[in-house]
Amino acid sequence: MSSSHPLAPSLYQKCLVVIPAWNESRTIQAVVKSIKEKFPMDVLVVDDGSSDNTGGLAEKAGADAVRLAMNMGAWTATQTGFRYALANGYAIVVTMDADGQHFPESIPPLIRHLTQNQADVVIGANPERASRNRRMSWAFFRMLTSIDLQDFTSGMKAYNRQAMNVLLTRRAHLFDYQDLGALLLLRRANLAIREVPVPMRKRLYGHSRIFFNWWQVIRYMMLSTVLCVSKYRH
Repeated sequence: MSSSHPLAPSLYQKCLVVIPAWNESRTIQAVVKSIKEKFPMDVLVVDDGSSDNTGGLAEKAGADAVRLAMNMGAWTATQTGFRYALANGYAIVVTMDADGQHFPESIPPLIRHLTQNQADVVIGANPERASRNRRMSWAFFRMLTSIDLQDFTSGMKAYNRQAMNVLLTRRAHLFDYQDLGALLLLRRANLAIREVPVPMRKRLYGHSRIFFNWWQVIRYMMLSTVLCVSKYRH
């Protein structure tokens, strides 16, 4: 993914990169620096109750940091980033993972697609990275929800202000697994969701909390299925 076609400076100024992070001291500085060295844009790290120095290291690398008092989960951290962005006048939020999976060069294509193609949310999709467990769950929820996406769980997304406001409503709180619930809420609000292919690499440390064993996959699918059929399906 190349950044050879840069965005207008005004677009970078309107965009905030939000990185939810929990105990990511081994990677967070490199992730923040890789963005700041390439693009003139602000970065916010939401330190989700880390027991290490994630927030402090993010600030040393050039990001702003918001520290949550306890570990609330990635979705609450993401919503904190939305609130910060709306309160400070940003028009676009790009979310990225703190583990080094995502490339900053993918940011301009997401923003460009968001602003030029009448989209409210653009997902940086990389279905090729998926394990068998992940592909199985995606196929099931594609069938159950009729949401025609290739990558349901990418943490790299671009949101406009309308999408952020929808995802801060009362119905959007306390998702155990946020990806599917957020997509269903966005569709219910008739917002446009698009995908753009982006490269990704393996996380530098750790593993997915959902897809690393069969029990977690089954739990994820059961809870998400209940979510689909009880509240949000239409």
